[in-house]
Amino acid sequence: MALVRRLLAVVGLVGAVAAGVYVVQQLDQGRQYRELLAQGEAALAAGSHYSAIEKYTAALAWRPDSMVAFLKRGTAYRALRRDDEAVRDLREAARLAPSAPQPLVALGELYDQRGDAAQAAGWYAKAAAQLRDEDPGVLYALAMALYRSGSPAAAIQPLERAVARSDSLAEAHYLLGLVYRDTQNLDAAVAALEQAIAIAPALVPAREELADLYRALGRPVDEMRQLQALAALDQQAGRTVAIALAEARGGQLDSAAGTLTDAARRAPNDSRVMLALGRVYLMRADETRDPAIVQRALDVLESALGGTARRSEGLALYGRALFLAGDAHQAERILREAIATSPVDASAYAYLADSAERLLHYREARDALINLDVLEGNIATPDTRLARLRRIGLLSLHGDDARTARRYLDQAVTLDADHVPTLGLLARAQWMLGDADTARGTLARGLALDPANSDLRLLSRTIR
Repeated sequence: MALVRRLLAVVGLVGAVAAGVYVVQQLDQGRQYRELLAQGEAALAAGSHYSAIEKYTAALAWRPDSMVAFLKRGTAYRALRRDDEAVRDLREAARLAPSAPQPLVALGELYDQRGDAAQAAGWYAKAAAQLRDEDPGVLYALAMALYRSGSPAAAIQPLERAVARSDSLAEAHYLLGLVYRDTQNLDAAVAALEQAIAIAPALVPAREELADLYRALGRPVDEMRQLQALAALDQQAGRTVAIALAEARGGQLDSAAGTLTDAARRAPNDSRVMLALGRVYLMRADETRDPAIVQRALDVLESALGGTARRSEGLALYGRALFLAGDAHQAERILREAIATSPVDASAYAYLADSAERLLHYREARDALINLDVLEGNIATPDTRLARLRRIGLLSLHGDDARTARRYLDQAVTLDADHVPTLGLLARAQWMLGDADTARGTLARGLALDPANSDLRLLSRTIR
């Protein structure tokens, strides 16, 4: 029995020693792991990303299930633009700690950096859910990714939650203004942008967007206030040009010319100033048809074309000035060059239509207006679009293209079913296409609205 007791004592002692060795080994492993993590963190902070990767890899040899080591090594790989390895490590970190938001945010940032906004939004959305909307920065990042991926409506909710959590984020209010603008909630857009600049008065992009919105909403005084604030923040000549053009749009052509003349004295070689001055002279010439004003516009615009201002815009304005000077042939040539120059100034199409029509080039005039309608159809006022569609129809009829005339006149009638002159043109196009019954019906609609209309009565004697 004594022998048995001695053997059991020896076994117990061996077990205790083994357990002690195991504990010591575990403590040593833990110490080694922590030291390697700390060394990796120091290397990462110092920008030594290869060294950081080496340390985190060694740490993972001690702790293969370390979320932190995978997260940090993924961060180092991302800094080196080794995106595939970064994604691998960050996904593994997310798998090891499903409730941790850090790997999810890191994956969102990585895909953001790669320009994959849709993937970034997916990871930010998971992080926001884990954080239960407690982090406004993550909500903002989610909204920005959604906006960049072409989903402005989807960005509204996370932004509203972000500003509810922290109302002092000027950038969040600015982005909210953009998404409201893009979803056609203009009043809400104005309110959001006004809040953004109340928080950060020097936030230039917010003031620029707000000025544009005030202009679109027909609030010239508010627009001018923002333009003047921008000029105070930024002394570049472009700010003065914006103020002068706003004055010109408000009918203050003399004031606009004075503002630009002063700017030209300060920056005589700035072609943007000269181009804007030429535009103001051209607006006056369009009103008065004064040959002296037209010539002044031509001189200034010719000077501007030698600079760095947008060439298509300069050619469009110069072509318009030539048209007002009575040289429709040269104007048409210059305006053709304007629409062939990228980026194209939309006004070139309208000016080309006038010049081509003057020369009886009806189809070219029609095509110019069709291109303009493609560019501006959704933003033109209903009256502007109706007049354009009707003119396209009329030019098509002059060019013996009744099929195109009917297509655009049908659109015009959809906008205004009671516009008698348009009904007359549509009836003519229908009749030219051999659809006499429909033409008579359209004509009857027009005569019911205006029985004394001489054009319709004349057309009724043709369409029997």
